[in-house]
Amino acid sequence: MQSCAPDGLFAIPAKGGLRPGQKGPGSSVSDVILYSGNAFSVADGKGRFVLPLEMRKLVKQASGGENRLCLSVHFDNGCATGFGLSHKQFLFEEVDELERLARAADRPFNGDLERENRLGTIEDVNFDDGGRFFLHPDIKEEAGITDAVFFYGVGRYFQIWKPEALVANPDRPALIRNKVKRWIDARAEGGK
Repeated sequence: MQSCAPDGLFAIPAKGGLRPGQKGPGSSVSDVILYSGNAFSVADGKGRFVLPLEMRKLVKQASGGENRLCLSVHFDNGCATGFGLSHKQFLFEEVDELERLARAADRPFNGDLERENRLGTIEDVNFDDGGRFFLHPDIKEEAGITDAVFFYGVGRYFQIWKPEALVANPDRPALIRNKVKRWIDARAEGGK
């Protein structure tokens, strides 16, 4: 069962047919929060970006009601990533599971290094009730982000792209690349 929010963003419950945080008789709901949809943000005069409303709601839900956003850099795509605190816990548990599977298969696995790679690069930031947040300077530099970003929900996390980098990436869906290209062109013409 999916529940669709405005802007095409979905929260898909893992069990019980309810969104995390909802209560129902005899229901068991996991903390799985899934992001989809997309949006643009241009930095304000202070250099802050605005987290899209539906993503903001899901991040707050995933962070136990706090305005806490976790940011990192995607190892393969060259974009930034964002998610709530519950996903950080998921990443830790996922490494534990990989470590357990490696032991069971008698394969080498460096759990400490994997935790460093997955958790050591995460920066936690606050956002205000309007969704404004500062993107950590190291993350901005690694992702090549300057004054505009494209938020792209892809499941347990969302990607934060420099728009030009997304357009130049042939692995992204043509529909998304074309949408971002049109936005870049309109902005260059003074439309945004």
